[in-house]
Amino acid sequence: MLRVILAATDDSEEGRAAIVAAARLAERSGAKVVVLTVAEPTDESARNGRLLAGLRESVERILRTHELAPRIEYAIELGLPGIEITRAAEARRADLIVVGRKRRTSVQRLMVGDTADSVARRSPIPCLFVSSQDCRFDRVLVGLDGTERGTSVLPRAVEFANQAGSRLRFVTVEPVMEPELGAVWDHAPRSRRLADTLEVFCNPNGGGGPVLESLPGDSGPALAIHRGRVVDEILKEIRHSQADVLAVGCHRGGPAGTLEAGSISRRLMHTCHCAVLTVPL
Repeated sequence: MLRVILAATDDSEEGRAAIVAAARLAERSGAKVVVLTVAEPTDESARNGRLLAGLRESVERILRTHELAPRIEYAIELGLPGIEITRAAEARRADLIVVGRKRRTSVQRLMVGDTADSVARRSPIPCLFVSSQDCRFDRVLVGLDGTERGTSVLPRAVEFANQAGSRLRFVTVEPVMEPELGAVWDHAPRSRRLADTLEVFCNPNGGGGPVLESLPGDSGPALAIHRGRVVDEILKEIRHSQADVLAVGCHRGGPAGTLEAGSISRRLMHTCHCAVLTVPL
């Protein structure tokens, strides 16, 4: 249940997109939005109230433009955004963090840091990362790896889709070694188990399950099973299904910068063009 959504914003297109995305989700779910800006500790405008007044004026203008009117609370914190955003979310018992995702190269992320990456590594709650493009929630694609731990993404992703009024589908990728790419393919046992899990999860007793969107070739209840390189195949399924949001599990901790190469979720955050919902594992 979404009760409190924290939207972290700054003076950028991506920051404004985070406000719009959070407000749209709030209107669909009935949640309150906490709009947060993190300022430098030496920022005098943050101490004398000018920054807060400017934030309120800017947000009200954005909401009027998009004809949105959720319940809003405003907050200013001082420090490093990647730290203060997660700290503020915890203090306000937020259920979701929304952050604008800036497109940066791996070198830029190493040199200047990346707030989205920092928040994803620290947050104990789901985070929605949006680009400067208009964020929609019509279709949510959930990436699952078939493991017991990875399947823990499922309840949070389904809850998000229900709150957002989204149609839902799933994708799993069976990774293969380079010489196996052209070999005859039979689904791995864990993919078959995953299909069985989804069959039960998405058809609860008494109904009330998520709205699923199946496509031709699906191997289960709205489940696409791919074979190949994990990131490439998930990106392919995003294009095929025209997903608006990709939901993936995200391991907390780990190094920042260019060293995210070993993390599927963090690589997807920086490469896919739709919004990304990270669910902490």
